[in-house]
Amino acid sequence: MAQKPLTYKQKSGIAFIEQDDPPFIKEMKKKMGFKEPPKLEDKFEDEGPSEFDDAQTELLRMKEEDRPEVVVFDPETDLSQEEVNKELKRKQKEEDDKKIAEGKITFKKPVKRSTVDGAEEDAREEKKKKKTEVKQPEGRLLSFNCDDEEDE
Repeated sequence: MAQKPLTYKQKSGIAFIEQDDPPFIKEMKKKMGFKEPPKLEDKFEDEGPSEFDDAQTELLRMKEEDRPEVVVFDPETDLSQEEVNKELKRKQKEEDDKKIAEGKITFKKPVKRSTVDGAEEDAREEKKKKKTEVKQPEGRLLSFNCDDEEDE
């Protein structure tokens, strides 16, 4: 007897159940040092408290203008603004290196160009503008008012 096609309700109840690898494959992977690729669920997992959850990392995540103002009462013991910035950059680099070692991808904004590069860029743009200005044809070439010019 032929099987009936599944109804929508039956089709929606079908799901894939992923099973563990057989023991011999697990053993081979372990010997080779195979590391499972990250899954979609891993992306949305809460990492939980990390060793970087403190005031300094909170400062790293804040915009620079939202950070608290640094006041130096005693220059020998207090950190200046420059020292705080250096320390924050060092912490950020440590955190990035740790994430890279774990295999996580980090995206950063591109570094803005310095004013020296900006001056060179301005000079290039001026040269390009001069070239385009020279190449422009005269606007009088497509004049259809020939009668007006003859009358004058």
